[in-house]
Amino acid sequence: MTDLPTPTMSVPSRLGVAARFVDGELIIDLTPQAETCRHGVVRASVLSFVIDAVAGILVDQDPDSWTFTSDMSVRMRPVPAPALVSATATIVRQGRRSVACTVELTADAVPFGLGAIGFVRIPRRDTDPPKPLVTPAEAPALFQGLGTLDRPLRDEAGVAVIDAAAGVVELEVTPGLHNPAGTLQGAMVALVAEVAAEELVTSRFGVPAVVTDLDLRYLGQARVGPVRTRTRLVGAGPDAAIQVELIDRSTDAVTTLVYARTAPAPAP
Repeated sequence: MTDLPTPTMSVPSRLGVAARFVDGELIIDLTPQAETCRHGVVRASVLSFVIDAVAGILVDQDPDSWTFTSDMSVRMRPVPAPALVSATATIVRQGRRSVACTVELTADAVPFGLGAIGFVRIPRRDTDPPKPLVTPAEAPALFQGLGTLDRPLRDEAGVAVIDAAAGVVELEVTPGLHNPAGTLQGAMVALVAEVAAEELVTSRFGVPAVVTDLDLRYLGQARVGPVRTRTRLVGAGPDAAIQVELIDRSTDAVTTLVYARTAPAPAP
């Protein structure tokens, strides 16, 4: 899996995520902080990192193939951020070329959200570099000493709003946003779509909106950028579905297709 944290000051590595291995099961913990929330609610894009990590580590145990995220769904409750969100993954289908998992997100032993994620397996060629393997038991060490953000996530990542009412935002593909493969990290892709959706709804309807649903289909890698969104509201109200396309402006290729929904932010 390419989107594991790295021991650097990269933005994805500082989301407040830790890991435990308890009774043979990998658990990923997120400690929400103001910088990873919007209106006091955990960002769906931050949860996408948790979902990708807990499921990806579980399935990526074949030294002879590369495992890449192909699609992901995030569902969450628009409630004030709890002290801790914990995630566990279950493999629901495992084939030679693809794997599908579900992810349970809980807070204080109460359901907080759900995730579903798919992976594709690509055979490793003899000319490829050696593949590092991280077992679930070894995973907790990856998340130690990574630090936390100093500014709100969208500011730290550098998301720029081009046209709020149209849901057009842009992000430079900088080294601090890369995964180990040198492309835009998956949670940062989700963040771009999330900001586009929340800007569109907040601007058009004058309500503080938080994204609760994200469906992402990763079509290609964004290596150069900048990445810009093309967004449309599929309906007439703030609760309508939102389609977001992420376009790598260096190639004009659509790299990710996203569907999102928002909800009003909870009262402070």
